[in-house]
Amino acid sequence: MLRQPIVTVLGHVDHGKTTLLDAVRKSSVQSREAGAITQHVGASEVPVSVIRERCEKLLGKTKLSLTLPGLLFIDTPGHEAFANLRKRGGSIADIAILVVDINQGIQNQTKEALDILREYKVPFIVAATKVDAMSGWIADKNACFSETLSRQRLDVQEHLDKKLYELVGSLYERGFSAERFDRVEDFTKQILIVPVSARTGEGLQELLMYVAGLAQKFLEKRLELHSDQGGKGSILEVREEPGLGKTLDVILYDGSLSEGDTIVFATQSNVATSKVKALLKPKPLDEMRDPRQKFNPVKQVFAASGVKIACEHADEALAGSSIYCVKNAEEEKKLKEALLGEVRKIVVESNELGAVFKADTLGSLEAITKLLASEKISVRRAAIGPVSRHDIVEANGVREKDACKGVVFAFNVPIEEEVRKFAEENRVKIFEEKVIYNLIETYKRWVDEEKTREKKEAFTKLVPPAKIMVLPDSCFRVNHPCVVGVEVMEGTLRKDVELLNAEGVEVGRVQGIQHEKKPLDEAKKGQQIAVSITGPTFGRQVFAKQLLYSNMSKEDMNTIAEKYKQAFSEGEHALISEIKKIKGYSLF
Repeated sequence: MLRQPIVTVLGHVDHGKTTLLDAVRKSSVQSREAGAITQHVGASEVPVSVIRERCEKLLGKTKLSLTLPGLLFIDTPGHEAFANLRKRGGSIADIAILVVDINQGIQNQTKEALDILREYKVPFIVAATKVDAMSGWIADKNACFSETLSRQRLDVQEHLDKKLYELVGSLYERGFSAERFDRVEDFTKQILIVPVSARTGEGLQELLMYVAGLAQKFLEKRLELHSDQGGKGSILEVREEPGLGKTLDVILYDGSLSEGDTIVFATQSNVATSKVKALLKPKPLDEMRDPRQKFNPVKQVFAASGVKIACEHADEALAGSSIYCVKNAEEEKKLKEALLGEVRKIVVESNELGAVFKADTLGSLEAITKLLASEKISVRRAAIGPVSRHDIVEANGVREKDACKGVVFAFNVPIEEEVRKFAEENRVKIFEEKVIYNLIETYKRWVDEEKTREKKEAFTKLVPPAKIMVLPDSCFRVNHPCVVGVEVMEGTLRKDVELLNAEGVEVGRVQGIQHEKKPLDEAKKGQQIAVSITGPTFGRQVFAKQLLYSNMSKEDMNTIAEKYKQAFSEGEHALISEIKKIKGYSLF
């Protein structure tokens, strides 16, 4: 007996992986995902009966008899940060579909996917998607590619051939010999390229038939069903199921699993041993991440399949962890050690100043930790699970030393109202997102805003350089306070600033500034204004045509030189040097 082959779908972000599977399943998973982008590994089964029905005409022509029970498709995120998640999907794959937008060709994640396929020696077929988006293409819904191609204008056919040979060339540069599927001479040496459209369904018949046919023909030994061996799988999600509580969505990629079996899997703090209480299979063509119908209860499942497991400690399980069926105490001990090692590599604990990061799955944790590192955003603590009071306390300790680093990242995890309120009381910022790159972009934007705000606050506390000249014939009041007309010769004059004369002697404080009888908080170079000065008497300390200067402290001068140098003009920097000399600070 043969088991279902595991077919991993890989490719660059936005090249149409989930949309392609939606076309196969006749579902709409992609439209319901956060940001319309896959964030987690997904799984769905396509029974052989569906493949026979969809490919009836082609199977009749080729006289191919399918004996496989079906195909188990694994959908992987295309975003560059999900490399480890794709690698995990690639490592369990029997065969893969590499999705490439025919109009864009090979991109960054396509190259990465090719490296993964080469590393794990996974045979693959290229789905050259979005042919319907080519200029002049006339769609023929659900048609075979050979039929729809013959209906296209000659110039459209030539343009498609040009794009295909660009793709062939790009693959050749990376060590892969490829050709359009109907021109392949040796299936063991050449990669098949199948032009398809997920939107119109064109070419899907060939893609399904060749994936199933090649897996059956060349992977027969690998696909032998090991029903007598303990099951091995990967936990996709931990979900609430009505009547069962928390359950595990699992891809079983080897062996079998039955009700009552002993299983081990990783938890947030250790490794749990549990008994299988119930097994539930998703309906055919349903995506485990987003099922449209209820699951079917079964007594036993065989690889390869997607299965929901009800068991003890399911609420503690780490999504993304491996899960094993164990037969004896010795095997249990060995597998527990392996699982502990798996978790220790990912969960982050450090003493450096950095953010607290909580995610919903190990895959998300791996992905975003990598992305944060690439953006040079330090992480103090990263773990699976909801945001807790402890996380807020941890972040608050960092915030007191560095306000921009003392934050919490919450990726697709719940936050209780009590915890949210506690964060607000402690002024700890929580960033909540369901789309990975939004999390980073939102944080970076906030940091820029905070720095601008802090700079503005600090800037307003500084005494800026100012040089004013008392205008002739403009004394409006001799003293208590002295009111005179002045021109700002350089810099910015603010209220409440002490004024010096050219000898460095204090003459008084600016009490108010007016321009055309309207009060101002500050006046800039070139403005002629009236100022009231507490302290001096006109004709004694203040005179017509006299130059007066803002009384800057040594600290303010240093702060401007070190932090705000770009905010001041060359004239203002020259004025600071002039004030230094007046105050006798020329040597510091």
